Amino acid sequence: MLAQMSCTELSEWEQFYTVEYFQTDLIDTHFSRLNLHITDMVCKDHGLTTADFSLLNPQTRPEPDTETSDEAMMLAAEGITGGTRYVPGGG
Repeated sequence: MLAQMSCTELSEWEQFYTVEYFQTDLIDTHFSRLNLHITDMVCKDHGLTTADFSLLNPQTRPEPDTETSDEAMMLAAEGITGGTRYVPGGG
């Protein structure tokens, strides 16, 4: 299913946006909705909403990880090129 827009609809959108300027929230809402439509076309049973595609929606932002475990630090250090792995208590 491909959404099409008539010339009249395009003209109406043009008139609308000459009065209603693009705002950050408005742009985010439009692109979130567009991404949801594209996802709907590709996969029907996804369970996503526009909030899942929003860049400004605080619900979609992951909580910052304030504490990192020793194991996670060791895994990160293994990936550093040229680094020497630190072994606690070892020489």
